[in-house]
Amino acid sequence: MIFAEEAKRAGFSLIVIAHRGETDATIEAFADHVSWVYVGQLGKIIRVFQNSGVSEAVMAGGIRKVKLFGNFRPDLRSARFLAGLKSREDDALLRGIADELASDGIRILESTLCLPQLISAEGVLSKRAPRAKEWEDIKLGFQIAKEIGRLGIGQTVIVKEQVVLAVEAIEGTDAAIQRAGGLAKSGCVVVKVSKPQQDLRFDVPAVGVDTVKRLHEIDAAALAVEAGKTILLEKEELLRQADEFGIAVVGVSAASY
Repeated sequence: MIFAEEAKRAGFSLIVIAHRGETDATIEAFADHVSWVYVGQLGKIIRVFQNSGVSEAVMAGGIRKVKLFGNFRPDLRSARFLAGLKSREDDALLRGIADELASDGIRILESTLCLPQLISAEGVLSKRAPRAKEWEDIKLGFQIAKEIGRLGIGQTVIVKEQVVLAVEAIEGTDAAIQRAGGLAKSGCVVVKVSKPQQDLRFDVPAVGVDTVKRLHEIDAAALAVEAGKTILLEKEELLRQADEFGIAVVGVSAASY
């Protein structure tokens, strides 16, 4: 939704492909035209874009992996595409879809287009800085998160007192945070990074107000994101709530570790 708002503000016309069960219906207030599809209807997506004269597109938001098991309805184009894939890992799948679209004249642009003001800077972003022990947990979490990202598992790690409590997998960031909260009780840090092989056209890590609320619910101490490669959705409100809850928010880089 934020991308749609910013793109309209920048003067773009928006032809939107919205996924049933995933996309917020309020997208229709910002789009010039919306076509609703089920996950897996690649052929329909291409036809809509071609009929609308679209030659450039952005993958904004994401599809929860669990939907691939319950709401996946591949059409003939998707079935052929999936049959030719050598890997079902996220990056391979998304690059493959981008290549399929490109073969029909639709180029996928970076998902950070129109959103440079929401990319995390490096350093302490909240009023409260992490304490020494929290910095140590952030360092460990960053290193582990990079490794699970390299393996294609996830992008988020939760740590307390140098113990990894949870790593994000198919369940997503919020579920990983909730799971860690039951173990930590309080004082853990949440670290979210980009994959070492990150393609900025898709799957760029993002955190938002809801993320901070999840941290507050488990009494977490800090949120660390990778500077320059993470989108802070509703940035001002996110930081305001973090300050209200006493949660430290920082942007860190690989150069620091």
